[in-house]
This record gives sequence, C-alpha cells and structure tokens, in this order.
Amino acid sequence: MPKKIDPLNKKQYGALTPMLTVADVKAAANFYQKAFGFAKRGIMNGPDGKPMHAELALRGMTLMLGPESPQMGTRSAKTAGASPTTLYLLTENVDKVVATAVKLGATPQMPVTDMFWGDRCGSVVDPDGYAWWVATHKAEPTPQEMKKAMKEQARAQQAAAAASGSSS
Repeated sequence: MPKKIDPLNKKQYGALTPMLTVADVKAAANFYQKAFGFAKRGIMNGPDGKPMHAELALRGMTLMLGPESPQMGTRSAKTAGASPTTLYLLTENVDKVVATAVKLGATPQMPVTDMFWGDRCGSVVDPDGYAWWVATHKAEPTPQEMKKAMKEQARAQQAAAAASGSSS
C-alpha cells in the first residue's frame, strides 16, 4: 500500500512559510544563521551549480531563500529599492542579536528600545534589503497600561524629534 502523503506537509512547514528573494542564496543563508540563529536545513544547487533554494529553520519555523531571477520576476528587497515587508523575530537577547547582525553587515534602523507593548525591540535592514524587527518579550502590560505607555512613548519621540530639529 502506498504511503499516505500529508498534503499540508505539516512535518516540515507551518501554515505560512516566508520565502525571501536574495542576491546570493549561500551568503544570505550564512548571514541568517550567524546573525539570527537559524539552522541550515539544506541548500539545493541548480543545473548551473549555483544555489537555487535554501531552507533554514528556527524554533519550528521555516525560512526559504531563492535567488533573484529577472525571467521569473523575482528581485531582492535591495534590488527593488525597499523592503516590502518586515520580519518580526523574537529572541532571548535582542541587544546581542542586533549588535551581531550589524557587525555582520546589517544596517541599523532603530536602536534597541523598550516598547509600550512589552517587547524590547531594535530594527535592522539585512544585506539583501529586508527589514527585521528583533525583539525580546519582557513584560505583559494590560491594555490600559499599554495605552498609557504608548502615549508616553509618543510624547518622548515627539520631544526628541523637536529637540533634534531645533538643534540643526
């Protein structure tokens, strides 16, 4: 009797698997492993011997990578000129992960900051142009506490923007 195949392939994938188009599959896979802690599931080479697909895993989640291909209409965020999406990555130590990502070539976008919803976050753009918010969950504020902290954070950001604008 033939083996029953799971049409959703739940052993390998969740309901949604991000697939990023990158300039260099192998370099991107190495960056994501070193900067964000992904494990390499595999890299497949195409007929020309160049990597054409990679799969990385992190805490039960899969990230696929594929090369830019003008004939297929795929371009990396860097080639497109901006990241059309932001990836939100929860880590045990956001400060360390953001510093490592920057050391490995990511561009810092937002310094690591305690956010009103209870996460400590920083954001970077990776070498292929994708935006990443890296976070560590630190607190579980109530909706009322979040609302109050959001107002306070917005006021502080406005004050900082005004101060930097007036000093130029």
